[in-house]
Amino acid sequence: MGLLDEHNFPFCVTAHAFNRDKSQVAVCPNSNEVHIYARSGTQWALAHVLGEHDLLVTSIDWAPQTNRIVTCSQDKNAYVWTQDAGGAWRPTLVHLRIRRAATQARWSPREDKFAVGSGDRCVAVCYFGEDNDWWVSKHLRRPIASTVLSVAWHPNNVLLACGGTDAKARVLSAFIKGVDEKPAPSPWGERLPFGTLCGEFDAPAGGWVHGVAFAPDGNALAFATHDASLSVASPQTASVVSVRTPGLPLVALSWPAPATIVAAGHDCSPVVFARDGDTWRVARRLGEDDQRRSAAASPSGNSAFNLFRQLDSRSQPARASGGDGALKSVHQNTITAVRADPAGGSDVSSSGLDGKLALWSVGA
Repeated sequence: MGLLDEHNFPFCVTAHAFNRDKSQVAVCPNSNEVHIYARSGTQWALAHVLGEHDLLVTSIDWAPQTNRIVTCSQDKNAYVWTQDAGGAWRPTLVHLRIRRAATQARWSPREDKFAVGSGDRCVAVCYFGEDNDWWVSKHLRRPIASTVLSVAWHPNNVLLACGGTDAKARVLSAFIKGVDEKPAPSPWGERLPFGTLCGEFDAPAGGWVHGVAFAPDGNALAFATHDASLSVASPQTASVVSVRTPGLPLVALSWPAPATIVAAGHDCSPVVFARDGDTWRVARRLGEDDQRRSAAASPSGNSAFNLFRQLDSRSQPARASGGDGALKSVHQNTITAVRADPAGGSDVSSSGLDGKLALWSVGA
C-alpha cells in the first residue's frame, strides 16, 4: 500500500476521472469547465478544454470502453462528450428534465446508460433514444425525499444505489426495457421492473449519505455518512455494520477489492477499511507515513509568506501540523473525489481542494 504518483495543479480540483489506461485525466478546476490533461513524461499537459456548461461542473465520468465522457453541472444539464476523428471533443445535450442542480453522474458497467443524481429529489437514468437520436431519461423518484448526492451501479447493469440528504442509502432497479437484458437473480431480488425498491438503509446518526459503492460482486453496499462513519449493508443477512472513525466526515468512497474499502473526505487522508470476518475496521490512513511536504518553505527562510500565499491561491485552511505549516498527509485540504481504477485494478485515485491528484496502491 502507498502512494504511486501525485501531481499538483494550480487550482482546486472538485472532480476528476481517468481514461482506461490513465494516460489522460479530466478534471474540474472548480469552475464551469472541464480540463483534459495528457501525460507528458512525468508531467501533465493541458490538451482540451470542455466549456459547454454555464455553472459549476459537479461530476465527471469517463467510460473506459467507449471512451465517452459524461459531465453534469449546477446548470441542471448533462452532456455526453465524444471524440471525433480529428481528436476534438463534441458535446451532446442530455434531456434530463430536472429543475434543480445535477450532483453526480456515473456510467453503467456496460456503458449503454448512465445515472445522474440531482437536487430535484430524483435520479435520472439516461439512455440513448434511437428514435430521437439523443440521450433521454427516466426518473427514479419514490421514495427519494431530498437531494441525491451520490449514485453507484451494481455489476449487473440494472440495480442502482443512491444516497442523499434524507439520511438514507437505497438500492433501486433502473431496468430499461429495450436496453437491458433480464438480470439473473441476486440477493437484492429477482423481479426488477423499473423503480423497484430493493433495499433502504438509515444513516447511523441520521446524517447525510455522501457516498455509495457496491462490493465487486454486488452482494453488499457501502455508504459513507456525515458522522464520519462507514456502513456496509448486506441483503443476505439483513445486517448493517457501521464503523465510526474519529475524524471529520467522509464524502467519497470506492470498493476496489472484496475485503478493502477506501473512503476520504475532510480529514485530508484516504482511510482504508479492511474486512475482519463479519465486521470491518480501520486498517490504515494512506499517505500519513509519507511525511511529504509541499514546497511552501523557501531557502531564504521566508516560509510564512510562501505558505500563506499558497493557502490563499488554493483556498487551503490555515491549519498546521508541523513546523513548516504542512499537514502530515499527502493531501493538504479536503479530498473531493475517490475513484476506482478504470481498468478494473485495485488502485484508487484521489483529488482535492489543495489541487493535488494522487494515485494510490491499496492491495487486494
